[in-house]
Amino acid sequence: MANLLTNYFVAFIDLLGFSSMVSHDCESPETAQKYIDKLKSTHKKTKELQNGIEGLQLTQFSDSIVLALPYKKESFNEFSTLVSNYQYELLQNGILCRGGISYGMHHYEDDFLFSSGLIHAYNIEKDISINPRIVVSKDLVDLLYPNLNEVPKETLIRESDGAFFINYLNNRNPQESWEFINNIIPHNLADSPSIRGKQIWLINYYNHTFPDHVSRAVETFA
Repeated sequence: MANLLTNYFVAFIDLLGFSSMVSHDCESPETAQKYIDKLKSTHKKTKELQNGIEGLQLTQFSDSIVLALPYKKESFNEFSTLVSNYQYELLQNGILCRGGISYGMHHYEDDFLFSSGLIHAYNIEKDISINPRIVVSKDLVDLLYPNLNEVPKETLIRESDGAFFINYLNNRNPQESWEFINNIIPHNLADSPSIRGKQIWLINYYNHTFPDHVSRAVETFA
């Protein structure tokens, strides 16, 4: 029997607020539907990128997206750039996401998916990411960059909890990026602690990335 399992980079991405998007579009008049077209447009643009990246796999179901690429150390920059652009494209369309990136044995064929890399990436999204960030597994970071001082900051950024995540605002236009964020986050932050925490995190990430373009500071204590 042929060995169907090979090593892949695997990203698992979760769309935040997906149930609200579905409820909005399914319960609104046809002329008021807005999320399905944005999601389809983002999905189509990412599919088009597959033509330029040999071996890239893209699967979307419900609020989950899986991106996978055969493991080669030199391919991680290309893979992480793809994930970064996907996340920024979602932001542009008013959609936040979080996720995990790992690696492991993986097989996908004819809609059949069997992957330890996906399980690892899913667990990162579920247990570690929390905020609108796509966290790269510690094992993968250590494998790619034995000397953590060599981690490219334009690709990955390290947070105070020690996690490295995709630096998706890097090299973006600050005014444009703030416009996208400002369209998502209302002037009065959410009452829900979970949603409010994500909103504060995103504002702080923007301010850290563009310290000369701070438009809004967040006071944690009244």
